[in-house]
Amino acid sequence: MSIINLDPGDSANVSIEWGDLGNATLVSVTYNAIPGLTLTSQGINGAISTVRVSGVVHGRTYQLEAVATLSTGEVLNRNVCVRAFNG
Repeated sequence: MSIINLDPGDSANVSIEWGDLGNATLVSVTYNAIPGLTLTSQGINGAISTVRVSGVVHGRTYQLEAVATLSTGEVLNRNVCVRAFNG
């Protein structure tokens, strides 16, 4: 699991590298987060998906789950920990 540090008040892109997908491509990626983490402007570029996150509160840790569907029908899951730190 990756850990991202984000300053409260910031808005930042979180990118997930899905690795070597062989002949498959990313068709869609759905992001799920606990309440309090704001997700906007999602995109896919090759084997990398990106989502913009904001709305974090200092001292809290947020779990961000990404669920990717590939052109082969396979479903992959990745988790990212977003830690809010005012420093």
